[in-house]
Amino acid sequence: MYSPANSEAALEQRYAIGFDFGTESVRVLAVRISDGQVAAQASSRYASGVIDDVLPTSGAKLPADYALQDPRDWMTGAAAACKEALKVAGVKPPNVVGIGVDFTSCTMLAAQANGTPLCLEERFARTPLAWPKLWKHHGAKSQTDRINQVAQERREPWLARYGGIIGLEWFFPKVLETLEHAPQV
Repeated sequence: MYSPANSEAALEQRYAIGFDFGTESVRVLAVRISDGQVAAQASSRYASGVIDDVLPTSGAKLPADYALQDPRDWMTGAAAACKEALKVAGVKPPNVVGIGVDFTSCTMLAAQANGTPLCLEERFARTPLAWPKLWKHHGAKSQTDRINQVAQERREPWLARYGGIIGLEWFFPKVLETLEHAPQV
């Protein structure tokens, strides 16, 4: 981590905060708007890491190739890393004028219309497919094969835009997996 001198001028600056949510941690940058320089950076590892062995709420063994996350880790990690970056940079919250968010591609979260993650609701807490599926969740192999087979048989023109196949780590196979194995989700 690094920081500019905590001077009065630094406190008057405007900043943008960038959040990069990754596989095992969230990283935060505080960037000065005036010159685009990184004023501070911080990171926070997720307490649950990648959930790929047992479901924390039940202790039930997960199927092979599962890779889930706990959405609470995203929020607690983001708060901790953001507070640290602001502290190191000497930035007061009113001086933050923009926020950017980046997330691992094709990590999906089943949620209620109000944004509540389904896995945090009692009725879904023990349902693995209600938990966020990471980009590296490979439980949807048969669904991926099915989507590709149907698209190829139909000669779907959009398939060429994706190199001729839909990938295992993409959104649609994971949705189909959930529809087939946990339709209540």
